Amino acid sequence: MKHQKFLFPFFLMVIIPGIILGIITLFGFSQTLNRKLSDTIFHLLPSHHTLSKDIVIIDIDEQSIAKYADHPELGQWPWKRTIYPTLIGYTKLITHPKITIIDIMFTERSDYDDSLVAANINLGEISHAANFRDGGIVIPRKNEEDLGKKFNVPLPLEIPFPEYENVSFPIGEIGETSPMIHVVNVIPDGDGILRRFTPFIRWKNKHFPTVAVQAFVTGEDYQTEWKDGYFWIQKGEIKREIPLGKDGLVRAYFYTEKELRNIPRYSAAGIIESLNQLNTSEVDDPEKLLVPPSVFDNKIVLIGTSAASTHDDVVTPHGLFPGVIGQAVFASNMIEGHMLQELPEIYGIGFTLFILFIGVIVLFINQWHLLKNVYPVFAVSMFVGVFYFLYRMDKVISSSSFVIAFPISYLLGFAYLTYTEGKEKRKYNSILRNLVDPGVVSEALEDMDSLKKGGEWEITAFFSDVAGFSSISEELSASDLARLLNEYLSAMTKILKFNSGTLDKYIGDAIVGIFGAPIQNQAHSRLACKTALEMLAELEILRSIWNEKGDYTESARNMAFRIGLNCGPAKVGFMGTDSLASYTMMGDTVNLAARLEAAAKDYGASILVSESIESICKEEFHFRFLDWIRVKGKEAPVKIYSLICLVADLTPEQLEAERMYEEGFQYYLNRDWERAIKSFEKVSEIYRQTDVASKLLIERCKSLFKNPPAVDWDGVFTRTSK
Repeated sequence: MKHQKFLFPFFLMVIIPGIILGIITLFGFSQTLNRKLSDTIFHLLPSHHTLSKDIVIIDIDEQSIAKYADHPELGQWPWKRTIYPTLIGYTKLITHPKITIIDIMFTERSDYDDSLVAANINLGEISHAANFRDGGIVIPRKNEEDLGKKFNVPLPLEIPFPEYENVSFPIGEIGETSPMIHVVNVIPDGDGILRRFTPFIRWKNKHFPTVAVQAFVTGEDYQTEWKDGYFWIQKGEIKREIPLGKDGLVRAYFYTEKELRNIPRYSAAGIIESLNQLNTSEVDDPEKLLVPPSVFDNKIVLIGTSAASTHDDVVTPHGLFPGVIGQAVFASNMIEGHMLQELPEIYGIGFTLFILFIGVIVLFINQWHLLKNVYPVFAVSMFVGVFYFLYRMDKVISSSSFVIAFPISYLLGFAYLTYTEGKEKRKYNSILRNLVDPGVVSEALEDMDSLKKGGEWEITAFFSDVAGFSSISEELSASDLARLLNEYLSAMTKILKFNSGTLDKYIGDAIVGIFGAPIQNQAHSRLACKTALEMLAELEILRSIWNEKGDYTESARNMAFRIGLNCGPAKVGFMGTDSLASYTMMGDTVNLAARLEAAAKDYGASILVSESIESICKEEFHFRFLDWIRVKGKEAPVKIYSLICLVADLTPEQLEAERMYEEGFQYYLNRDWERAIKSFEKVSEIYRQTDVASKLLIERCKSLFKNPPAVDWDGVFTRTSK
C-alpha cells in the first residue's frame, strides 16, 4: 500500500516532467532558452573574473568623426588609409605594444594602400582583418590561395570549427605584406545575442585564427593539441584548454556591464590631437599629452570603431555594444583563461530529476510540515547553489530543465497532495462533524498528521446514562422509543458540542464524551462541569414539555440521568481501520469516569465527579463531598463529590446540610457509629426529604456496628460492581 502511495506521486512529479524535458530537448527548443536563462542568472550572481589589463582600444568614435567633419581626409567614413599608420605609429613612439590588431576590413583597393603596406613592413606586430562568409557572388582573387597557405594554421579536420565557403582577405599587397591576419567574424546565437566565439575559422580545409587567439599568442610561436575531444593552445609556459562545444564555439565570460564600459578606450581624435601637440612643440613631456603614448606600452592594442555611422554594433548579454568591445571580451577570455564550459544538457536534466525525486520524498513521505511548506525555496536554493558552484569553476549547467520541470512537478505534486489531503480531510470531517462543534472540526483538521496519530494528554472523560431506561423501553413502542431517544440525545449532544465537547459514542441511551480533544483545551474540566449542569437544566425543560403534551409514559416523562466526570491523562485518537474509524479515548482516567457514573446511583447524585475535578473547578462550581471509595479494578481509594451548582447559586440550607454530612462522615471514620447516624439523619431533616447519600451511610454504620471492621479499616468503601 505504501509503495502504491509513493509510485503515483513519483509518476506525476518525476516521470511526466521528465517526458516533457525529453520532448523539448529532442526538438532543440531548450538550447536558446538555456542561454537566455543563464544570462539572467549571471546578472544576478556576483562576478568572479575581471577583464584583462593588457587590452586597450583605439576607438574611432563619434567624437573622432565629428571633430574632423571638415577635414579633407577624415571628414567622411571610411577614413583614408593613411590615418591608420599614423595611429599605429603613435603607439610606438616611445613604447612597444605586444601587438596591434585592426578590427577594420581592408578588402577593397584604395589609392592609399601603400601607406598600410609601408606600416606592415616598418612597424611590425600588426594583424589585419579577414572576413569569411557563405553564399553570394564569388570573384576569385589571384592572391587568395597564396594568402590561405601563408596564414593557414595546420589543425586536424575533425575539430568542429565553423567552416565557410568564401573569404575576403586584406586586398593586394596589404595582405601580402601583413605580418599576421585574424578573422573578425562573430557568430551570434539563434536569438541574435553574441555569447560565444571560436578560436579558429575553417576555409577549404585551412584554419585561420580569430581575434581572441591572435591576442593570446601576440605573434609568437604557439602549439595546438587535439585529443579525445579536448583542444589546447600553448604559448611558451602558458597552456589554455578551450572548452569547445559541438559546433566549435566556446561560451564567453562577459564580465559586468560596468567593466565593458570601462575598458581603456582612447579616441582616435585624441591621438591625432596629441600628435599635433608634439609636432607643434606645444607639449614637451609626452606624458602630458591628451593620450600619453605610454598607455600602449606592452599592451594588446585593438583598433576599432564605435561611431554609429560605422554600423559595427553587436548585441551582447549586456545589450548593444560596439563590435570591438565584443572582440575585446573574447580576447580577454583567451588571455586570462576565463572561458566557460557549457556542460552537456543531460547534466542539467539529471540534476533536475534528482531535485524532483527529493520533492516526492518531501511532499509525500516526510512528516515535517514546515519542510513541505519551504520545499520550493529549498529546491530553488539547491539549484542556485549548484549553478553558482559550477559557475565559479567556469562551468555552466543547463537551467531550462529546472525552470520548466520544477514548476510542473511542484504544481502536479501540490495538486495531488491537496486532493489526497482534501480527501482525507473530507473523510475525517465526515466523522468529526457528528462528534464535535463545526468550529472545532475546522481547527482540528489543520494538522491532519497529529489528528490521525493522536496522543496522550490531559482530558476530561464524560459518561452519562438514563436511570431505569430498560423499564422505560419496555413500556414504549419501537417508534416512541426512537422518538424519545432522538429528542433526548439531540438536546444533550447539542449542549455537549456547544461547550467544545467531543461525542465519543452513543451506547443505547448512554452518552460518552471527551473534553480537551481533539483540540487541546486547558478549560476542559470547567467545560465538562458546565455541560453537566446545563444538561440537567435541559432535561427539566424536556420533562415539562413531555408532561404538558402528555407524551410517552409517566416513567419516561420523569426520566433522570446520571453523569460521571473525571480528568487526567488519557490516550486519544482515531482508532479502527482506514474505512471505519472513530475518535475515542482510553486509559484509567476514562475507566474511573465510567465507574463514577455507575456509582452515582448509590448516592442519589445526578453528577458524580472525582477529586481531580473538584480541585480544579471549585472556584466556579460547588461540590458536595460524598465518600471515599475503591472502584473495581483499582486499589487506590478515590474521593468522590457531587456537582451541585455554580458557587453563585449555593443556598445556606445546602451549606448547612453539607456541613452536617461532613461532621457525620468524620464520626463514621472515627467508628462513632451512633453520632454518625444522628448527623446523617439531620441532613435529611435540613433538606426536608430523604438524602440518599446520608441514608446509604446510615445503613453502612448500622452494618459496621453489628459487624465491626478490622483494626486497619480506613473508612474506604470498596465497590464490587462496575
